[in-house]
Amino acid sequence: MNKDENKQKFVVAKLSGIRITPRKIGLLADLIRNESVNEAERRLANVIKRGAIPMLKLVASAKSSAQNLGLKGDLRVSKVEVGKGTTLKRFRAGSRGSPRSILKRTSNIKLFLSEENGTKN
Repeated sequence: MNKDENKQKFVVAKLSGIRITPRKIGLLADLIRNESVNEAERRLANVIKRGAIPMLKLVASAKSSAQNLGLKGDLRVSKVEVGKGTTLKRFRAGSRGSPRSILKRTSNIKLFLSEENGTKN
Protein backbone atom coordinates (compact mmCIF):
# COMPACT_ATOMS: atom_id res chain seq x y z
CA MET A 1 0.00 0.00 0.00
CA ASN A 2 1.46 3.36 -0.98
CA LYS A 3 0.69 6.81 0.40
CA ASP A 4 -1.96 7.59 -2.23
CA GLU A 5 -4.08 4.59 -1.25
CA ASN A 6 -4.08 5.68 2.42
CA LYS A 7 -5.39 9.15 1.58
CA GLN A 8 -9.09 9.52 2.03
CA LYS A 9 -10.86 11.49 -0.66
CA PHE A 10 -13.31 14.20 0.37
CA VAL A 11 -15.96 16.13 -1.47
CA VAL A 12 -16.96 19.46 0.05
CA ALA A 13 -20.26 21.25 -0.56
CA LYS A 14 -20.96 24.68 0.89
CA LEU A 15 -24.12 26.69 1.49
CA SER A 16 -23.68 30.27 2.65
CA GLY A 17 -26.11 32.82 4.01
CA ILE A 18 -29.10 30.57 4.56
CA ARG A 19 -31.73 32.53 6.53
CA ILE A 20 -32.10 30.01 9.36
CA THR A 21 -30.25 30.27 12.66
CA PRO A 22 -27.18 28.07 13.18
CA ARG A 23 -28.78 26.49 16.23
CA LYS A 24 -31.73 25.17 14.20
CA ILE A 25 -29.52 23.96 11.33
CA GLY A 26 -27.24 22.27 13.87
CA LEU A 27 -30.09 19.96 14.88
CA LEU A 28 -30.34 18.72 11.30
CA ALA A 29 -26.57 18.41 11.02
CA ASP A 30 -26.54 16.14 14.08
CA LEU A 31 -29.22 14.03 12.43
CA ILE A 32 -27.14 13.17 9.34
CA ARG A 33 -23.57 13.22 10.68
CA ASN A 34 -21.70 9.90 10.12
CA GLU A 35 -24.54 8.42 8.06
CA SER A 36 -24.47 7.07 4.53
CA VAL A 37 -25.72 9.46 1.85
CA ASN A 38 -28.83 7.40 1.15
CA GLU A 39 -29.71 7.24 4.84
CA ALA A 40 -29.10 10.99 5.22
CA GLU A 41 -31.40 11.76 2.29
CA ARG A 42 -34.08 9.45 3.72
CA ARG A 43 -33.89 11.10 7.14
CA LEU A 44 -34.01 14.65 5.77
CA ALA A 45 -36.96 13.81 3.53
CA ASN A 46 -38.98 12.70 6.56
CA VAL A 47 -38.13 15.55 8.94
CA ILE A 48 -40.64 18.36 9.43
CA LYS A 49 -38.26 21.30 9.73
CA ARG A 50 -37.85 24.26 7.40
CA GLY A 51 -34.08 23.73 7.12
CA ALA A 52 -34.46 20.14 5.91
CA ILE A 53 -35.11 21.16 2.29
CA PRO A 54 -31.95 23.26 1.82
CA MET A 55 -29.92 20.61 3.66
CA LEU A 56 -31.36 17.89 1.40
CA LYS A 57 -30.40 19.92 -1.66
CA LEU A 58 -26.88 20.35 -0.26
CA VAL A 59 -26.50 16.59 0.24
CA ALA A 60 -27.72 15.99 -3.33
CA SER A 61 -25.25 18.57 -4.64
CA ALA A 62 -22.35 16.95 -2.79
CA LYS A 63 -23.42 13.52 -4.07
CA SER A 64 -23.48 14.81 -7.64
CA SER A 65 -20.06 16.41 -7.22
CA ALA A 66 -18.67 13.13 -5.90
CA GLN A 67 -19.98 11.27 -8.94
CA ASN A 68 -18.45 13.88 -11.26
CA LEU A 69 -15.08 13.47 -9.51
CA GLY A 70 -15.26 9.71 -9.99
CA LEU A 71 -15.76 8.48 -6.44
CA LYS A 72 -17.25 5.04 -7.01
CA GLY A 73 -17.65 3.61 -3.51
CA ASP A 74 -20.42 4.11 -1.01
CA LEU A 75 -20.48 7.70 0.18
CA ARG A 76 -20.76 8.76 3.81
CA VAL A 77 -21.42 12.16 5.39
CA SER A 78 -18.16 12.32 7.31
CA LYS A 79 -18.43 15.83 8.70
CA VAL A 80 -20.93 18.69 8.79
CA GLU A 81 -19.83 22.13 9.96
CA VAL A 82 -22.43 24.77 10.78
CA GLY A 83 -21.24 28.29 11.46
CA LYS A 84 -22.60 31.77 11.91
CA GLY A 85 -23.17 33.84 8.81
CA THR A 86 -23.84 37.54 8.61
CA THR A 87 -26.47 38.92 10.96
CA LEU A 88 -29.09 41.26 9.57
CA LYS A 89 -29.86 44.02 12.05
CA ARG A 90 -33.35 45.49 12.07
CA PHE A 91 -35.14 47.81 14.47
CA ARG A 92 -38.67 48.00 15.78
CA ALA A 93 -40.28 50.66 17.90
CA GLY A 94 -40.28 49.83 21.59
CA SER A 95 -41.76 51.67 24.53
CA ARG A 96 -42.18 55.42 23.95
CA GLY A 97 -40.85 55.07 20.43
CA SER A 98 -37.34 53.98 21.38
CA PRO A 99 -35.70 51.51 18.96
CA ARG A 100 -35.40 47.86 19.92
CA SER A 101 -33.06 45.72 17.86
CA ILE A 102 -34.04 42.53 16.04
CA LEU A 103 -31.20 40.22 14.96
CA LYS A 104 -31.95 38.04 11.95
CA ARG A 105 -29.25 35.41 11.97
CA THR A 106 -27.92 33.45 8.98
CA SER A 107 -25.91 30.23 8.74
CA ASN A 108 -23.04 28.86 6.71
CA ILE A 109 -22.97 25.09 6.18
CA LYS A 110 -20.03 22.99 5.00
CA LEU A 111 -20.71 19.31 4.24
CA PHE A 112 -17.94 16.74 3.73
CA LEU A 113 -18.57 13.45 1.93
CA SER A 114 -16.03 10.64 1.93
CA GLU A 115 -15.83 7.16 0.50
CA GLU A 116 -16.84 4.44 2.90
CA ASN A 117 -14.17 1.87 3.56
CA GLY A 118 -14.95 -1.39 1.84
CA THR A 119 -13.75 -3.53 4.75
CA LYS A 120 -16.89 -5.22 6.04
CA ASN A 121 -16.56 -8.34 8.19
